[in-house]
Order: sequence, then structure tokens, then C-alpha cells
Amino acid sequence: MGQKTTTEIEDFGPGLSVVRRRRWYLWLVILVYVPAMWLTLKVSPTYRAVEVVFGIWFVLVFAAATYSALARCPRCGNYFHMHGMTLLYLRKCLHCQLHVCADKRAARR
Repeated sequence: MGQKTTTEIEDFGPGLSVVRRRRWYLWLVILVYVPAMWLTLKVSPTYRAVEVVFGIWFVLVFAAATYSALARCPRCGNYFHMHGMTLLYLRKCLHCQLHVCADKRAARR
């Protein structure tokens, strides 16, 4: 009985890797903000340059957030991070509670 559940969870691996990769895209764009602003202020101390870089960063973070929000759960087929209009970046599916690393945990057992 436990072996069958482990096998089923390992089958979700490709879908969960898509969810994890899209989450990483979002985090990378967020982490780029401070270095990008620092570099912009060093190169061009005008506020106009800062506004342009911030605008570009904002478009990128919006696109990455949308891209990661539209990742589907491999178990239930619903959006992993969205429930209705609520967007929550939790580590479990908001519908079936599948953990984002369930396949990795099953492989360790």
C-alpha cells in the first residue's frame, strides 16, 4: 500500500519540476532588484534612469509572477498557487495539498 503511493507521487515529478522551475524564475527576478538598482545608481545617478530600470523590473516581476501562478498541479490539474482569485505562494497545492517537493521526498524513502 505504501509502495503504490510512493510510485504515484514519483509520477508527479515532471509536473512538480515545472512548478519549482517557475517559482525559481520569480525568485530570481525578485533577487535581481537590489543589485540592478545599485548598479543603476552607480552608472547614472539620475532618477530618470532609476525609473526606467524599475519599470523594466516591474514588468519582468509581473510576467514571472503570472507565469508561476499559472503552473498547474500534476495531481489535481488546478492552478498550484491560485484558489479562485487568491494567489498564495505556499509550498503546497491550494486544492489537493500536494507538496512542491513530494517527488523528491518519495525518492529519498
